[in-house]
Amino acid sequence: MPTIVIAGGGIAGLEALAALRAHLGPAVRIELLEAATDLVERHRAVASPFDASAPRRFDLARIAADHDAHLRPDRLESVDADARQVRTVHGDTLPYDALLVAVGAKPDVAIPGALTFSGPRDASAYRRLLADLRERRVSRVAFAVPSATTWALPLYELALMTADHLGADGQRDAGLVIVTPEHSPLEAFGERIASHIWCLLAERAIAVRADTVPLRAGPGGLIAADGSRIQVERIVALPRLAGPWIGGLPRDEQGFLPIDERCAVRGVDAVWAAGDGTSFPIKQGGLAAQQADVAAGAIAARLGADVVSEPLRPVLRGQLLDPRGRRFLDATRGDMPATPLWWPPTKVVAPHLDRYLFPGPPPSTPAAAAAPITRSSSSDRRYH
Repeated sequence: MPTIVIAGGGIAGLEALAALRAHLGPAVRIELLEAATDLVERHRAVASPFDASAPRRFDLARIAADHDAHLRPDRLESVDADARQVRTVHGDTLPYDALLVAVGAKPDVAIPGALTFSGPRDASAYRRLLADLRERRVSRVAFAVPSATTWALPLYELALMTADHLGADGQRDAGLVIVTPEHSPLEAFGERIASHIWCLLAERAIAVRADTVPLRAGPGGLIAADGSRIQVERIVALPRLAGPWIGGLPRDEQGFLPIDERCAVRGVDAVWAAGDGTSFPIKQGGLAAQQADVAAGAIAARLGADVVSEPLRPVLRGQLLDPRGRRFLDATRGDMPATPLWWPPTKVVAPHLDRYLFPGPPPSTPAAAAAPITRSSSSDRRYH
């Protein structure tokens, strides 16, 4: 029986697991390498400082068991591609017929002196900043998008939520500014959606300094790469991501795994990769799931399944957590409807995993909520 090793139990790894079982049934043995015990909805961590709720957690042992996979509480250390073996952090050696690397990236401080918001663990620090704003110990805050950050949406959500949170307390004079290298807010989604984001920010009196690369905190505020200084008292920033640097596998200068159009790791046989650990420029859960689905199709075809191995045709989709009503974003569209564009209406679109985690039929109305996600066409906005 062929053995597939999936390294990583995040969105990409679990989407691949569900897709592989759908393609191959019980005909393969699947080993899932993941040291964590839960899948955490990290993409909703931006809401935690405001409602004190913790992101949902899903038991990995249960997910693995339901997909007839063996969960090994361990992590990938290195790969011997010639022998088709992986070595784990605990020192075990596992053979594979196909390997999918979905270990993610490594977050690091991008702007010294800023509050780096990386996920759930930073919620308490952000609550303290909110308290300082409410008590007027702080009056001006910059939300800084580092130059190496390729998924800026969480910072925009933090800014929108902060403005509404303060407005609910009657405080509308706080100075909030987004400082970003982007030409326009969330420009990855296209100009029309960017114009909608401009309007949302203007409604909350959130200023934007576009085409500005933030570097570090300094006397009097945030220092930009062009030497300018943005006068603020606190800075909130996203992390800089570095590649996983997997021994035995090729990597670029930042440690990311280079992949081809079918998400195979370039230069080695029988190894695929998906998610933030790859060289794909935008690090986002929905795109990671699309990579995982492409890799799963390629693996299944390689192992003899009656599956057509399709190339990656990435389409950027996401959900904006606006406190005045969530918005669904799709780079192939120019609007931001409140009506779901996919079902289930998750923040990160991972079709196989979502159907498992959130079973149930879509509502009969509105019709758009029940519309399936279609494969992107030649006119879709794509990212390479």
